Amino acid sequence: MNKIIIVSCLFLLVSCGSTATTLNTTSFNGDGFTIDIPSTWITVEKPALPVPAQGSIALAVTSTDIASGYANNMSILKGKLTEAISSKDYSLTNYVHTTAAYLDFIKLDEKKITFTGDNDTSNLYTFEAKYNTNTPKQKFLQTAKVCGNNVYLITFGLGLTTTPTTKYEDLIKTFTCK
Repeated sequence: MNKIIIVSCLFLLVSCGSTATTLNTTSFNGDGFTIDIPSTWITVEKPALPVPAQGSIALAVTSTDIASGYANNMSILKGKLTEAISSKDYSLTNYVHTTAAYLDFIKLDEKKITFTGDNDTSNLYTFEAKYNTNTPKQKFLQTAKVCGNNVYLITFGLGLTTTPTTKYEDLIKTFTCK
């Protein structure tokens, strides 16, 4: 699981940044899931992404608006579970590992969210952090969704000035297992 966290950190801190005032969305049909994404965001092609040591990158999208060299983005990592765990418990466990993986970590919020497709609940964590001393501090929204024996780690990387974040939280809630 730590390797999945590190890979998501690498991708997110490579391209974070600007804010959008409104979000027109489109439904993305992924391998085992659907989720609404901003319709103006583009898919990051596999050759441009790091290869995770465990699991796979199920989706990586980024805004075309760039501010200070970065663009808001979202990634979904898919991993296999070896034992049954709830979305909420996986999210909590992942958060504990995340706090150790980042520098200058500041927790901004923790709240319960409900996925609209099946009423499953999870914890959504909002935090600011840096991946290393050479990267800028960014704002992150992160949660997990368990679908059978797969887990999806959903992370938005946003510019520090992105407020409010409710529109991105609403997108996360649209994640549905297929």
